[in-house]
Amino acid sequence: MTLLRERQIMILVQVVELFNRTGEPVGSAAVARAETISVSSATVRNVMAELEGMGLLHQPHTSAGRVPTASGMRLYVDHLVATGAVVTGPHADWLATLSELEADDVGQMARSAGLLVSQISHLTSLVSTPRLAAARLRDVQLSWLSEHRILVVLITEDGRVFNRVVRMEEAVERNSIERMRNYLSELVVGRSLVEVRRRVRQELAASESRYRSYVRRALSLSQQVLDLATGAELYVEGQLNILDFGELAHDIARVREVLRTLEDKERVLDVLDRICEARKVQTLIGSELGLDLGDDLSLIACGYYREGEQVGLVGVLGPLRMNYARIIPLVEHTARMLSKELDELS
Repeated sequence: MTLLRERQIMILVQVVELFNRTGEPVGSAAVARAETISVSSATVRNVMAELEGMGLLHQPHTSAGRVPTASGMRLYVDHLVATGAVVTGPHADWLATLSELEADDVGQMARSAGLLVSQISHLTSLVSTPRLAAARLRDVQLSWLSEHRILVVLITEDGRVFNRVVRMEEAVERNSIERMRNYLSELVVGRSLVEVRRRVRQELAASESRYRSYVRRALSLSQQVLDLATGAELYVEGQLNILDFGELAHDIARVREVLRTLEDKERVLDVLDRICEARKVQTLIGSELGLDLGDDLSLIACGYYREGEQVGLVGVLGPLRMNYARIIPLVEHTARMLSKELDELS
């Protein structure tokens, strides 16, 4: 962390907070007028030049004021956290809205949380759901569509429903469906998909000589479904909120680039999986995101848990200038609420 003198820190904080309000370059006169700054405009100008030389501020045009760089914003956020300016716990202004979070399954819960967080923050929310591979199954249902097409419905213990139509190479008689379902129920219920996949492979290896034809077909059916039912879902809400920020909205190519990235959910999920191993809320600024999107975006994210194990993530993506002191506790509290609701579903 770059070490700054107290005066440099105070002026950096003032520049960032003025920039966060307007999105416009900040001049030395505006900084000098702040109550917390007790030096002349000339002194402020000299300190701002020092901060620019350290890569913490940037002057977009020769005659303009200065704006914080991603490194400057990083120092600002670290300063907020170190000085206790980020107050953890619920804030009265958004607690009532967030209390509307209700759902019977984890998918609805994640979508509802994303909508509420986006409404409160006026930014883009990201909420990932637990990967199906880690979920335990509560039930399996089969519906006969034709001799070669079976509808398979998997219901997880956290209330998610996964269904696929599976095409069978070997013909399946309608009257064998119930026996196949009963067999698969005994095999999969109460186990995670990872455990089921392992068990199905073992059973398939032994099925040629030991089992009847309906068992072989049931195992083949389940193997095809398990190969598909592994991914996590990502709910993205409020994508167009980035248009409210002039520094992004004036560059249409930039907006398109951000929106295209958010549509690539697998890519975003890979990033989220990589960054959220710690239990505490994390703030990633600029290139720290690892999305190759430049230095003008920030992500505040926190994992949520079920029975002590992390199963998903909630986050807010926005421009560098966001209200970190408000958004950080919002994300952290939402993650705690999701963890509590998930534990109650168990």
